[in-house]
Parts: sequence; structure tokens; C-alpha cells
Amino acid sequence: MAIDLDDEILQDFLIEAGEIVEQLNGQLVDLEQSPEDFDLLNTIFRGVHTINGGGSSLSLKNLVELCHQSEDVCDLLRNRELLLVYVMMYSFLRVLDDVSKIMNEV
Repeated sequence: MAIDLDDEILQDFLIEAGEIVEQLNGQLVDLEQSPEDFDLLNTIFRGVHTINGGGSSLSLKNLVELCHQSEDVCDLLRNRELLLVYVMMYSFLRVLDDVSKIMNEV
């Protein structure tokens, strides 16, 4: 599917995803202060999942791959198979930077 920059669906997705990225940045900072807050972790997962789903419907493969990998890590954290450590927080924030870059490139 070719991306039409004038497509209203694409423009709506970019606006919504941008808002979600902003929220996720704040939520990640909050999670760093409360790493045992599984409700917050679930909220973060849902935000990433929403971006992933929208990106998938628009065939934004790089965005989808990045979000999917982040979802996998969130699942491991939610299932308590991994412990949240500082380096993960840094990685999640970099992922959000990369998501923003991909969206700006679109």
C-alpha cells in the first residue's frame, strides 16, 4: 500500500500517535519512580500497542517492528519475567525518539 501524505487517516494517525508518544514519555518517567506500578506498565503497553496497530494498518513496517519489540519487552515486564532496570528506561525513551523520527519521516 502506497502512503498518501494527504490521506486523512494517515494524518489522524500521526496526530494521535504524536500525542501518545508525549504521554508515554511522561509515563516512562513516572514508571522509573514506581517500577512496581503494573497499572502504569499496562497503560504504557496499551499506548505502544495502539501506535503499533495504527502503523500496521498503514504499512509502516519500521514503526511496527520497533513497537512490536517494545511490546515484547513490556510483556516480559508485565509477566515479571524481567525486572525493570535503568538501562531499559533509557532504551524505551530512545525507542520513543525513534518512533517520533519515523513519524516525522512519513
